[in-house]
Amino acid sequence: MHRFFISSERFQTAEISLPREISQQICRVLRLKTGSEILLLDDLGYEYASRLTEVNEAQCMVSVLSKQPSPGEPATQITLLIGLTQREKFELILQKCTEIGVTTFIPIITTRTLSQKTSDADDKLPRWKKIIQEAAEQSHRGRIPLLAPALKYADALAQSKTDDALKLILWEDEANLSIKQQLRAFKGKQVSLIIGPEGGLSAEEVELAKVSGYIPVSLGKRILRMETAAIHAAGVVLYELG
Repeated sequence: MHRFFISSERFQTAEISLPREISQQICRVLRLKTGSEILLLDDLGYEYASRLTEVNEAQCMVSVLSKQPSPGEPATQITLLIGLTQREKFELILQKCTEIGVTTFIPIITTRTLSQKTSDADDKLPRWKKIIQEAAEQSHRGRIPLLAPALKYADALAQSKTDDALKLILWEDEANLSIKQQLRAFKGKQVSLIIGPEGGLSAEEVELAKVSGYIPVSLGKRILRMETAAIHAAGVVLYELG
């Protein structure tokens, strides 16, 4: 069944008008007819089985049949702090980590990221948010992951310094402590992961993260590309913590 996120404000009555963009997709791409059933999501964790009562490109109408909690949200909340990188790689991380179950994405600028200005990411945010929403719909998520504005590395660390999450920084030079060891000793449900850019994080940046409560961990003996590391690490966290 096709799934669409719409504003929670639209769920005030049993008859709901769909946004123009979704209406056009229903008509032009999916070619659904009156009487077809779809699932609407309010981005608050609920999904609504609905039936199309009027179909046209300007505005489709649906009738809500039932409401239930969306089963697609993991219990563990993952915040992924990712070094800005090439567009294709960054968008792949957003798409696949949304499918896996990441809750929040924070683009960060480190000494070795290709971009050194937070403003460089501003015009890309609408496209990135659309990629995240489409991935959330496809993977049966109940919420759209949050995409924060890009931050300088030190600012991102300061922002997360006081939260209660397990803070892990993936570092290829960490030889003793694996991510699995840290996760299996953790009983909470919030994890923050720092993924550096292609050139890796400097020793100074790792030390700065440690001051902010982050623990350097390894994903194994092989050196992974950053997009592989991000996807793999998110999967490991949800496998271990649920």
